[in-house]
Amino acid sequence: MRKIFCLYSLCLITLFTFGQYNPAIWNSQLRAESNKYVLSLPDGWKKVSLPEGALFDFKYDFTGVGIPAFFAGTPLLANFTISRLTGNKYQEAMAQVESEFTNLGDRVAEPGYNYDTTTATIKTGEIGTVLHTRYYRRSKVSNYSKYHLIVYSAKYDETFILSLNFQYKDATYDVERSAHFAEYATQVFGHFEFR
Repeated sequence: MRKIFCLYSLCLITLFTFGQYNPAIWNSQLRAESNKYVLSLPDGWKKVSLPEGALFDFKYDFTGVGIPAFFAGTPLLANFTISRLTGNKYQEAMAQVESEFTNLGDRVAEPGYNYDTTTATIKTGEIGTVLHTRYYRRSKVSNYSKYHLIVYSAKYDETFILSLNFQYKDATYDVERSAHFAEYATQVFGHFEFR
């Protein structure tokens, strides 16, 4: 009987802790901006300092902000980056994003699955491609889910890559659904706009 009660309690805690993406995180926002774009982000995101000459314009850690900090008793880490390529380089951007995960020698993907794509519209109306992938890395003993938005600005003649990266331990990948990763990514991408 005690084991059943403990299991029931654990299920309830899991439901209330991990069950819902929290849209209230958007009530207070901070801004990541350059002379070409503005991105409104939940106020709880933490800016990560980048060294001179970094590949990214910005990097933020959003572990525990609108998503659980733990899933199935292990940490769920999350970060976000913005990078760009000069010119209309959709194919190059896709190849760059793909190479970030296909060139990993210790990557284990689900049988028959590499990645999927869809579209997303940013705040100023441009439509970009969202590339989503998930995989396990043996050397990190962790699973990863990644959502990359590739969107071109004709005004600035630059291709932008916005990336949400999640690291966790869940071989079933159910965390993507239960922690609403896709909805979170859609919200972030929808807050991006060109000046």
